[in-house]
Amino acid sequence: MRVEARREGRLVVVAGATRSGKTLWTAQQVAHTRRLLVWDLIGEWALRYRCRRVGTLAELAATLRERPQRIAFHAPGMVEHFPLFCRLAWVWVRLAPGALVIEETATVTSPGKAPAEWGDIVRMGLRYGVDLYALTQRPAESDKTAFGNATVIHAGRAVTPRDRETIAQDLDVPVAEVAALQPLQWIERHATGEKKTGYVSTYAPT
Repeated sequence: MRVEARREGRLVVVAGATRSGKTLWTAQQVAHTRRLLVWDLIGEWALRYRCRRVGTLAELAATLRERPQRIAFHAPGMVEHFPLFCRLAWVWVRLAPGALVIEETATVTSPGKAPAEWGDIVRMGLRYGVDLYALTQRPAESDKTAFGNATVIHAGRAVTPRDRETIAQDLDVPVAEVAALQPLQWIERHATGEKKTGYVSTYAPT
């Protein structure tokens, strides 16, 4: 495995309330990615964004060995499968560059310590060329390992004061700036210190 020949991947934390455009924006970023793996919590990626739905861990393990493709894992009892999903994803990450999307990290992580299998991907996955997107509605309740290692923090509208404060702190902006965000409006802070603002396009990739 020639890891040294691969480009460095990116870790993008995408935060914001429901209907703030998190999933749509992320789908636009990976629209042309041929090798994509999604933790598809509500089954949206399989329905809207050209992903093959996989419904069991056994099927996922077999599918990951096939040619590059766009895969969305969505199954009954999703949350309890997360550690094993991450074990399979960690193998997938090391095979070849691609993009890994995790929907709603607050449902499977906590602000304390990241689950070990997820932590391996966050801390070491970028060197294998993976672009990792960690999405959450509740940044105050999500794993801070991802925020601490992020290449980009991309944030949309937040509803609760706690989430606004958390996002503002991570973006290094006043809380009032986060509170003023409108639906589909966003603020980004890059690891370089650069700050960007904009709106999520309503273009839905198919």
